[in-house]
Amino acid sequence: MSDYQELIKNFERIRDYMRQFFLYGFKVRSEFGEKSGRTYDNERRRIESYLAGYIHMDYTSRGKQVSVHMDSKQLSTNPLYAAWKSKSFTDNDLLLHFFLPDLLGNKNALTVSALCDLLAERLETVPDLQTVRNKCREYERLGILEAQKNGKAFAYRLTPPMALENTPLYKDLMQAVKFCSEAMPFGIVGSTLLDREFLHNDLFCWKHYFLVHTLEDQALLKILDAIKEHRTITFENHSVRSGNRTQITGLPLRIFVSTQTGRRYVCLYFFPKRRFNCLRLDCISKVKPLELCSEYELLREKLEKNLAFCWGVSFGGHSRMETLCMKLYIDEKRERHIINRLHREGRGGEVLKVREHVFLYTGVFFDANEMLSWVKSFTGRILDLQCSNDAALRKVTRDLEEMYEMYSEVG
Repeated sequence: MSDYQELIKNFERIRDYMRQFFLYGFKVRSEFGEKSGRTYDNERRRIESYLAGYIHMDYTSRGKQVSVHMDSKQLSTNPLYAAWKSKSFTDNDLLLHFFLPDLLGNKNALTVSALCDLLAERLETVPDLQTVRNKCREYERLGILEAQKNGKAFAYRLTPPMALENTPLYKDLMQAVKFCSEAMPFGIVGSTLLDREFLHNDLFCWKHYFLVHTLEDQALLKILDAIKEHRTITFENHSVRSGNRTQITGLPLRIFVSTQTGRRYVCLYFFPKRRFNCLRLDCISKVKPLELCSEYELLREKLEKNLAFCWGVSFGGHSRMETLCMKLYIDEKRERHIINRLHREGRGGEVLKVREHVFLYTGVFFDANEMLSWVKSFTGRILDLQCSNDAALRKVTRDLEEMYEMYSEVG
């Protein structure tokens, strides 16, 4: 039986557990069927150790439900960053992490052989030469050490501090880092920089704080690299509705972010279907880059033309556009802000004054279903509603009729 280890080795698994069992908070242990119950218990204990103080347990008829409860107004940093900062290591990793910087602290460059001799004196054991060499190379990639040619071997020294750190501008930059660490993608980078300087965010807080985005950043980074290099990608998509996992291949072109929910999407072009589609970033995992695409610029121009007809992120189920016409009663003198809202939020739709206090909004988009929430926000002002998508029209009409019946019974 393997011992329980707190440190993360497979982040994709932790990402899935955090989302399904903690952020959504509706599953119980008995509903975990992918692996053994012991595996679930190990992952649960691991996550609880990272999010101590934010764990909420509720007992229902189905069993114990574990979820995360956080108040964004009381958070100065994203607690989920703790998962990124965890890493498996061995005894040798721990020893070399402290001894190497100490041995190189005199600013002299030392070869791996010289480092091994000094380590043997300190540890009273002979360290493995290849282990020390690999650790030096790792720290060189991380920017902790610098390497210079010394005959046939490489000599290593500590990377000197950036010149910027000694200027007054550095304090102002740290204030910018405090903002970016919580408000921008890959905020873990800013959080790590603040840890390096023994600082924390003490300036900013957010009413709408999308903490879960950091769990998507690993997939986002690979997708952005593919976009930059004009490569197609293949990945695993986990359907939220059906629970099925499918392998998908496409060309990523852009990342969309919802201003209402904060949810992020990747827009891809699927060559077999010859169409664009957007998939939720939090459902994507195991991203792998493929070959270069020679048609990238042509497809990106085509996407720019199609975006004018997208209300949200849907490109519809077919190529035919859908038209929605909404006639509204608006008091021109007292409700000018409603007219301004039609122009501001109509996303290119046409607004016409039919007669006094009556206005007609007409929009042509790929998918009228995405407009329904916005349409229903004008409840009480709608005089007439027409749509080329009969299903969407029936849906909004049924919702309005049910609401009318509900409130009329109360009256």
